[in-house]
Amino acid sequence: MKRKFMVLLLAAGVGFLVIHKMIEVQAFEAVKPDMVLVPAGTFQMGDEGFANARPVHSVKITHDYYMGKFEVTNQQYADVLNYALGKGYLDADALSEKAKKREARGNSRSPQKYQDVFDEHSQITFKDGKFMPHPGKDAYPVVEVSWYGAAFFCNMLSEMEGLSPLYNLDDWSAQVYGKSGYRLPTEAEWEYAAGYDDGRSYPWGTDLPGAKRANAGHKVKDPVDVDTLPVGSFSPQGDSKLGIADLAGNVAEWCNDWYNDSYEGDALQADPAGSGQVLYFNLPVFKKFLSSRVLRGGSFLLDPAYRKEMGRPFIMDTVMHPEVYHNKFRSYDFLSRQVIGFRVVKVTASGVEPVFSEPEKN
Repeated sequence: MKRKFMVLLLAAGVGFLVIHKMIEVQAFEAVKPDMVLVPAGTFQMGDEGFANARPVHSVKITHDYYMGKFEVTNQQYADVLNYALGKGYLDADALSEKAKKREARGNSRSPQKYQDVFDEHSQITFKDGKFMPHPGKDAYPVVEVSWYGAAFFCNMLSEMEGLSPLYNLDDWSAQVYGKSGYRLPTEAEWEYAAGYDDGRSYPWGTDLPGAKRANAGHKVKDPVDVDTLPVGSFSPQGDSKLGIADLAGNVAEWCNDWYNDSYEGDALQADPAGSGQVLYFNLPVFKKFLSSRVLRGGSFLLDPAYRKEMGRPFIMDTVMHPEVYHNKFRSYDFLSRQVIGFRVVKVTASGVEPVFSEPEKN
């Protein structure tokens, strides 16, 4: 009798694990991004015409990788936040109405804001214990997402697919190469994919951005305007040579790298993981210095006068420069904004030597 009970108990346990795995697989299929293969190759990174994109140097991407065809949407991000909340990966107190600052925040040893869900610009809401997009905003790119929130999303994708996460949420370093999983593109990977394989000025070619190519060049009509469009709205006319959508405009995109005001390293580099945390900006309103992360591609907004009189951190570098839609142009930010989103890349181990990005300095 005891043996029969143990067999039944074991069977029930196995059944639970199978059901649990099926639920995780279904959750991943709901958020799984469309991916585009980016073949390995060599290109000239940088542009002497842009002060912060010097020096021009040769970069070799030694292995194929996959890049998201589209920017991550509100629906995908909300679904991942719900998955994370169910797993206990979010700070539930930070979502409470009693919280001093309500936001979707992690609970690692270095807890960070992931998405400013209660900000007026957010197109995701939190109601009755669930994250959901605003009505009609499912297929729009997620905004008000921090670099940390983008990295966290990548970790959740890896976990949901049964892969090991690439980001250490305690110090925010990443295993950039040498392990399979999802992460943000390095700045080199982003530029290489955008200009593949002819070094074009814009994802679609040499023509300047126009109404049929990209969601770009808007001015703010109202402080809460978020003039994004559903991802892929300009496909195929605005796609890159590889078929990647919205690399220019819609939302500026986080890269994995720390921002520095010039490129470092040798004239020939292989699989660069980017600069360390070496450049800091004085932000008097926060009474501290902050370093920033790289942004690429520009957004719907282009307005050099936007918040200009307010200074940092209220001004946004990515909306200040008419050249921002150029494949070589670099911008940066410290915070989550209504003009910033991201896309993911997937890398595979395939015998690649391990490379890590530097941990964050306190």
